[in-house]
Amino acid sequence: MSKRCEEVYGIADIMLVFFAAAGIIIIGFLGNIIFRKIGLPEILFLIITGILLGPVFNIFSKNDFLPVLPLISTFTLLMVLLRGGMELNIVEVVFGSLRALFQAAAYFLVGMVLIALFLHFLVGWDLIESFMFGSIVSQTGEVVIIPMAKKLGIHAESATLLSIEAVLTSIFNIVFFYAFLDARLGGALTLSNTLLSILSKFSVGIVVGAIMGILWLRALFFFGKEEFTYMATLAYVLLGYIVSETLSGSGAIAILALGIILGNDERILRTLRMSPSPPSFSEVKTYLMRFQREISVILRTFFFVLLGMMFDTSQSSIVLGLSYGLPVIGILLAARYAVVSVSTRKSPMAADKRIITSMCALGLTPALLTFIAVQYNLPDASLYTLLVTNMIIITNIITSLSAMVYRRTKPKEHPSHA
Repeated sequence: MSKRCEEVYGIADIMLVFFAAAGIIIIGFLGNIIFRKIGLPEILFLIITGILLGPVFNIFSKNDFLPVLPLISTFTLLMVLLRGGMELNIVEVVFGSLRALFQAAAYFLVGMVLIALFLHFLVGWDLIESFMFGSIVSQTGEVVIIPMAKKLGIHAESATLLSIEAVLTSIFNIVFFYAFLDARLGGALTLSNTLLSILSKFSVGIVVGAIMGILWLRALFFFGKEEFTYMATLAYVLLGYIVSETLSGSGAIAILALGIILGNDERILRTLRMSPSPPSFSEVKTYLMRFQREISVILRTFFFVLLGMMFDTSQSSIVLGLSYGLPVIGILLAARYAVVSVSTRKSPMAADKRIITSMCALGLTPALLTFIAVQYNLPDASLYTLLVTNMIIITNIITSLSAMVYRRTKPKEHPSHA
């Protein structure tokens, strides 16, 4: 091929990348408008768009994006964990919102275990892979649930419970999935070995993240007023992931622990009887959160559109996806009803029990973890994609319809969320 032809093809590739990037940003912008105007989750719009661009009209192929998938998916997961950690107020979660903490932990664990037992004993999946899939889908998506909870007009306590649950379950998804994945790849195919592996990786990750978080707070005394310190903080976060993984710990847990330290800096340093963070660090946190909010719009648009592109529209695949997906959703709803009944008992939230139960929409994290399974070429990765896509669509429809019905039928005297 001549040099001129190589140059032409290179320009064409660049144009394709620019076109795809522009399209993703515009799609994300339109999806956000749709969500705000009519209350339809943008996730549905993005997945349907991906299905149209991919298997229906063949404008793009999933193979065009698979080479960059490992880098983007890992980076996105780290940003989700960092933001989740920074947004967690330790005192509020542990002492002020015990019901929300119970709701998140119980729903995730009960859902994961029941799904794993169903897939292992009734479907015949391997035990570790059954738990792996259960850890992917036992959650509520913060990208849908948190904005919707604020608009429903439910009790303030109920909205807080839903918001904290969405953040925590997304964190649980990532942490437990990676633990089961490591056990699967490392050959620890018994449940006892898996639990030991989880404990080991959690311990190392927590220690690495906590130490690096405290060290970084101290380092800010020397250059906290420098320009673009938040970018250096982001680089330090990525370094924390590398250090933890190098020491055979969980990089995900390390980033979560580091994020919690950075987000609760005043309380952590006061507990350790160390001098407080410099005032400039509040500006660093503001820039970090702003950067994460902006980049998350592009990243979640990319992943949901790509999920739609990977969807198999053949009749046999759709039937297969529904035959697996509907029972799993039924298990999640049953587990959710039981857990919500306990977490809202003898509280004002009991009046919102039905709407809290129906707020079951899956979000970005299951889509991301599905791509991780594809990245590692797991035997059931294609089935994961099919099931998760079906479940995201169905649970978002359930959540949207339930919200519409609730808005029309709720009592006028019901105290709304401030």
